[in-house]
Amino acid sequence: MMGDKVEPRIGVFVCHCGHNIAGVVDVAAVAKMAMSLPYVVFSTDYMFMCADAGQQLIRDKIKELNLNRVVVASCSPRMHEPTFRRVVEESGLNRYLFDQVNLREQVSWCHMRQPKEATEKAMDLVRMSVARAAQLQSLPIKSVNVTPRTLVVGGGIAGLRASLDIAERGFEVVLVERLPELGGHVRKWTHLFPADESGAQIIGPLVKDVEKHRSIKVMQNSEVVEFGGYVGNFTAKIKNHETGRTKSVDVGAVIMATGFEPFRPFGYYGYGESPDIITLAELQELPPRADLLRPSDGKKVNKLAFIGCVGSREAGKQGHEHCSRHCCSAVAKAASDLKDKVGEVMILYQDIRTYGRGHEELYRLARSKFVIYSRFPKDSKPDVQVTANGITMRWYDVLSGDYLEFEPDLLVLASAMVPPGDIAETAKMFGLTRSADGFFNPEHIKLAPLTTHTAGVMIAGAAQAAKNASESVVDASGAAAKAVSLMARGQVEIESTVSHVIPELCSSCRTCVTACPYGAISMDKSREPAVALVTEAKCHGCGTCAAACPSNAIIMYHSTDDQIMAMVEAFLCTPAQVEGGTA
Repeated sequence: MMGDKVEPRIGVFVCHCGHNIAGVVDVAAVAKMAMSLPYVVFSTDYMFMCADAGQQLIRDKIKELNLNRVVVASCSPRMHEPTFRRVVEESGLNRYLFDQVNLREQVSWCHMRQPKEATEKAMDLVRMSVARAAQLQSLPIKSVNVTPRTLVVGGGIAGLRASLDIAERGFEVVLVERLPELGGHVRKWTHLFPADESGAQIIGPLVKDVEKHRSIKVMQNSEVVEFGGYVGNFTAKIKNHETGRTKSVDVGAVIMATGFEPFRPFGYYGYGESPDIITLAELQELPPRADLLRPSDGKKVNKLAFIGCVGSREAGKQGHEHCSRHCCSAVAKAASDLKDKVGEVMILYQDIRTYGRGHEELYRLARSKFVIYSRFPKDSKPDVQVTANGITMRWYDVLSGDYLEFEPDLLVLASAMVPPGDIAETAKMFGLTRSADGFFNPEHIKLAPLTTHTAGVMIAGAAQAAKNASESVVDASGAAAKAVSLMARGQVEIESTVSHVIPELCSSCRTCVTACPYGAISMDKSREPAVALVTEAKCHGCGTCAAACPSNAIIMYHSTDDQIMAMVEAFLCTPAQVEGGTA
């Protein structure tokens, strides 16, 4: 930390946020109270602090009054802390000599019918923030170099698109695929919706472009077996299953495009009991013929049935609560394509979810061809019996209010898209978290859907959730743009609000190593005995290690004990004590 020996001169700016805050909180009273606090030399309220005029007010007062600390009481720091940090930095102050109080989400919005109490709470929060601001210290702004190379894990449609996008912008790519061939599941599919194209037609040109690109190194039949480092400076060890050799690769960014696996629905609707009960993925992999043939004896299929949501949208040991998103449209496409080859086509469903451009048209096309849709209750699944005479289906039809029977020559189960079987190990290796459905978690589902909590590691396609090919391609290009943006900078700024180990106090117990959720702490074996060492580029400043340390050997920059205790004391003191300077 940098030394800040001069006496604090704090400016407090209380925002109205239109009527969002001022409609509940007496902002003028809050600003007046702040003026009475120790080290505060200026305090005011203003309509919109985030507006250009509000930002300029801060700049003017810093220059005019020689302010060296700034407190803004406004909305959530998540929204405008970067804005105000930039303003104080442009005025010559270190960005960490700024503190923000949340008077909107934490006060006015949650206490809108209690204006008196809300104002008192606002005063408490501002008083605590001012006490903390007086203890703030400048922190150095640090950056690390970025290796201009990206690791793409997974050679399906998302991995291929991402690799090509990055390479076409002049950066190197290492593409790792565990199978001998590129293309993933799409390569094997005979039909893709909504256009009438085969998977080979779509994926073939993409594979050729990737394989011949000079900036892309393709490593097929290979897997990442070890991964470490931090944003801009990762090292991956990649093992080739054919040769058994392991190679280390340094990269600056990573894109996880590990895709999905089709759910194998053993225990559902007779799957595994008859060769004539197959999954939708297996149907899509059948070679195209003039007639649809039954797998058991090669005879022509005259009656075809589909069951939707097999393993999707259900709880239980085998089931998965998420919707697999593509199944309804894929079933409608397959049914309408095959209706011309077979006599009867029956689709059993819980709900129809044909979202997306051109998808509703697939459903209407199937209905226009007299494909029969029959809805069954979620709590009353169809009964499928396999006998020597074939397959018999019986279910309760919601629309007719009666039980129906159907004896298909071929039964197709639209099974779920699920994460790969080894995704738990992969997530642990790359420091990623997983959602309830087992896929990788994004940093934020709406605001940061392609990045993860591990800086420099992006996710694309079905690695994040069940998605169709079009969505996976969009994801891939977005993740590629993120990686290119990172590498093009040459350097990446890292957060200064990190933890720091005091070696003299460290007892080498490794408690912090175990506690850190980001793998940012290791043991420095160059010392005797070894002590904990923080890799600042990996640290998220969460404070877990500092709380866990039994030796009090870890400090948190920007959240020191002095700063926290100053806030506690300011809250516990009466306003009169604070005004008298006894806090």
